[in-house]
Amino acid sequence: MTSSQEGPSYTVVGSAVLSLIAITYLYCRYKLNYWKRLGVESLTDSHWLFGNFKKAILFQSAPGWYLGRLYHQARSSAPFVGFYIFHKPCLLLRDPKIIKQILVKDFETFSDRNFAGTEQKDSIGMRNLFGLRNPAWRYLRTKITPTLTRGKLRQMFPLMLETGEPMIEYIKQQKDKNGVKIIDAQEMNYKFCTDLIASVALGTKTDSFQNPNGEFTTAVYGFFHSFKRMVALAAVFFMPKLVDLIGSPILFNSSFVNKVFWTAVEKREKSGDQRGDYIDSIIQLKNGKQSPLYRFEGENLLFQSGTFFSGFESSSTSAAFTLMELARSETHQVRARQEIQAAVKQHGWTFEAFSEMKFVDQCVLEGVRLHPPVSTIDRCARTDYHIPGTDIVIEKGTAIYISLYGLQEDPKHFENPLQFDPERFNSERIVPEAYLPFGVGPRMCVGMRVGQLHAKVVIALILSRYEIFQTAEVKNELDPRSTFTAAVDGLKLEFHEITA
Repeated sequence: MTSSQEGPSYTVVGSAVLSLIAITYLYCRYKLNYWKRLGVESLTDSHWLFGNFKKAILFQSAPGWYLGRLYHQARSSAPFVGFYIFHKPCLLLRDPKIIKQILVKDFETFSDRNFAGTEQKDSIGMRNLFGLRNPAWRYLRTKITPTLTRGKLRQMFPLMLETGEPMIEYIKQQKDKNGVKIIDAQEMNYKFCTDLIASVALGTKTDSFQNPNGEFTTAVYGFFHSFKRMVALAAVFFMPKLVDLIGSPILFNSSFVNKVFWTAVEKREKSGDQRGDYIDSIIQLKNGKQSPLYRFEGENLLFQSGTFFSGFESSSTSAAFTLMELARSETHQVRARQEIQAAVKQHGWTFEAFSEMKFVDQCVLEGVRLHPPVSTIDRCARTDYHIPGTDIVIEKGTAIYISLYGLQEDPKHFENPLQFDPERFNSERIVPEAYLPFGVGPRMCVGMRVGQLHAKVVIALILSRYEIFQTAEVKNELDPRSTFTAAVDGLKLEFHEITA
């Protein structure tokens, strides 16, 4: 009796399982045929669960770099290609003309980033120019741009030089091995960046080189290195629905900067002193006329410092990877050093001297071509959009991606694209439209000049005192956990002191 009852029950369970498998298969097949139904060329070999982004989702490959691999998997002449993150249809733009059309001419349709989901969570990385949406973004841009003019840059410059003093002392203190110091340029730049954020964005002085275990340094180190933050970045760039579902817990906790920031603001308001840092500008915004679109008060003031967290992290990466490329190229390193020495000899360590360092500028620009710190540009269609010259209509809410690793390593746009060649940015040459490390259009990076100066200060301070070479054992593989460009084992360079 028992046996006869078990038979049918197994049959029912088995049928249910098979039905579930069949339904799941049909659902996945339907979702992963979205681009085909729209007549859009798409990447093949989509995983039934992860779409085309499996290695990035599982942190087997750096997400930004992996998007570049998808770019190169597409047909060479394809202006754009559809792909999937999980079952979410996304469009990868490959043609610089279409990119310019979307980011510049049709900016109003694509003024918002896909970054961070449909809701604007309160966060140091989202409630500022980097993540804010229109119309608040446009208003904020008009207020922040005047705080980053050439005149403001001149005021920040002494703070950058001052921040470099502990770095140079740190290099001096490193033990020689047969007359050579081996130093991780990436880690060294993170320390410099930490102190620069404290000085310029938060109005206080720290020394991450001599006090690496300090509360502030430890907290910012977590900002750069913690696995939680890396997961958060992957989510906000490529899986923003997770931010909607989970919310603030996966975002960076900015509570550690609160005390430092508000102490600096209160002290500066009482004294009326001017230091030339961003706190001066914050106080002006705080005491100026307010708009309901974005009020400079409370946490909104603190969130503006997040612009410098992201910006200085990017320029720190630029400095580290440019140093690596110069360590590999003696010819370019010698030329850069000679230019630095000549400018300093004529003007001293001044803002004017750095304005003369044109070849160093070229080196930084080429460094960010090969190693874009933020290698992905993302947008979200605010309305249905007809791609000019095609029959394709992008539906409202579709995620748009642009891969800098794809565009800037494409031989169609750059001859010998993997070669470090600063002459690409000689003033007599035309820079290809595919060069987009700072973005393009109204949402172009507002802090580009600040970041370039930051990188130049680091490079000039080092090359004026040391010859650098790359250690033989370094592989320079990218960290598979990091959405931003980062070497998994650092960038170890040999430092040889110049004695002559």
